[in-house]
Amino acid sequence: MSNLQIIERLCTMLDAAQEIIREQAELLAQHGIETDDGTLERERAKLLSDIELSE
Repeated sequence: MSNLQIIERLCTMLDAAQEIIREQAELLAQHGIETDDGTLERERAKLLSDIELSE
C-alpha cells in the first residue's frame, strides 16, 4: 500500500469516526444524558471542530 493510499484510508476512517461521534452525541442528547461538568461534551466539540478545520 502506498503512502497516498494509507493517507486516503486514514481520511476515510476519520470521516467514519466523526459521523459515529455525531450520531452518539445526538442519541445522548435525545435522552437528556450529559456529564456532570460538561467536560466530555466540550472535548467532543473541540475534537470535531479540529477535524473540520483540518479538512
